[in-house]
Amino acid sequence: MTADTIGRVLKHVAAGSASTSAPFYDLRALTSGAVQLTLTSDLNLLGEESTYRTLASIPGFIDVSRVGPTGNVTNLQPSDFDWLAPLSPYYAPLPASARLGTHAIHRVATASATWPRAVLRCRVEPPASGADYLGAILVASPGRASLPWVSSFVAEAVVGGGSWADLVLSLPLGASMVAPVADSPTLGDGGSSGVPVIGESVLYDACTFWCAFFTTAGKCQAVGITLALEPIP
Repeated sequence: MTADTIGRVLKHVAAGSASTSAPFYDLRALTSGAVQLTLTSDLNLLGEESTYRTLASIPGFIDVSRVGPTGNVTNLQPSDFDWLAPLSPYYAPLPASARLGTHAIHRVATASATWPRAVLRCRVEPPASGADYLGAILVASPGRASLPWVSSFVAEAVVGGGSWADLVLSLPLGASMVAPVADSPTLGDGGSSGVPVIGESVLYDACTFWCAFFTTAGKCQAVGITLALEPIP
């Protein structure tokens, strides 16, 4: 028996001895079959939500006025952007760059086991001059501690026109773009006293994401930045 998902988790009464609270009560084939369908729908939904979800959301940058270090505006790479913002707060004008976090990446919980894509969305205001551009890049670095300028996994774009526009950077993920990370989660909050129990080690595939922007001239903006895992069209 197979089923898709209706797009939301269905609550079920706890299994008991009474016929009205026993989803898998013996000799009630129709009832157990219906519950099996809804449970399968729930599992499919939870599997999809584990893969497809929002990873990060930041306000963005209202003053993108730093020129890229190389002057290149085609086939952009991490070396075309300035990543010193977290290291030197007195570096003016400040580079518009951000670390969007390290996240667990799961394949789709279906027989195809396909990888998702990372999608960065934001609103941008490019330079007022029609001859100038706003450059943007999304970088995926395998593992937890990788730095953006050593990665070749990028999605990039340049935007011109002088008026507000939607920007979408899409980066299909794959096995070479993640690295295994081991964590030991804590179980519970320890109650009113004591130390939370350390759980068993969990091994998962992780990827660290970065974004950055530059201008070729003049002031730009890139606001309402979100990063999400989405299906590959």
